[in-house]
Amino acid sequence: MAIDSSLFIADIPAGTYSVGDKVTLSIKAGPAVVRSGRGTALLKRMTAGIVMGNSGYVSFWKISVKNSDWVDSMTSLTVPLSTPTALDERTGAIQRGNDCPLTPNSSWAVEATCVVGNTTTGANTIYALIDVDYPSVSSIVDPDIIPGIPTTIDYSTPSTITINASGSGASATFNEFNADIFKAGFEYALQKVEVVAVPGTGFMALANAAGMAGLCRIIPIATNADSIRNKIEYATKLVKGPMDIRFLMFNTSASTGTPNVLLDFVKRRV
Repeated sequence: MAIDSSLFIADIPAGTYSVGDKVTLSIKAGPAVVRSGRGTALLKRMTAGIVMGNSGYVSFWKISVKNSDWVDSMTSLTVPLSTPTALDERTGAIQRGNDCPLTPNSSWAVEATCVVGNTTTGANTIYALIDVDYPSVSSIVDPDIIPGIPTTIDYSTPSTITINASGSGASATFNEFNADIFKAGFEYALQKVEVVAVPGTGFMALANAAGMAGLCRIIPIATNADSIRNKIEYATKLVKGPMDIRFLMFNTSASTGTPNVLLDFVKRRV
């Protein structure tokens, strides 16, 4: 996956919010600045959201992302990640990056502004996910349309993960597992991710696979089977060998669970 992701978050405690209230989002995972040493960097997408959509938990924000080279920012609305259409490319949560060239080591400023005043009874976590493409790292632009063998790898974590209470994103950490899930003699391009058997919403990350050149792809996920999945673009050609699979999950209250993950790939012989 030649996409490199940066995840910014902020916790929103239960309380009353008024139009114009502002919150700064801090880096949670991925690089805080555009990576250097990878050649050209192109902005692909920004996704904004709030992790829980339960009654009493939702407040309403617009999230502005501004690169240090820019005069104006890009802004999207926080859509609850538990909403089935939250990750549809046409929602108010997603804005395309238009292949905007980015300067290595340029930084991001991410700020949320309340757009509808209301009072919440449960804490929540808002996020902005920035996807940057590095064309020097080989990838498949649209894995959904290339010829190959449709393949699903069924993976369950070898131990439980933490399901964090919403509103605890600042202290939450990714649970990480090292896995070797591919067969020799093939290359795999990721198309879609399904996570089941655990409650809530959150993020899954893939990192440290051969061919990823040190990049990390973070994928927003909801465990509802009827939810639209994050569109995977610029997928790295993955081959047999170890990689890291990471989870950062949220629900209204803390618990544990063992995720079952269905990873859809298009597979080709090498």
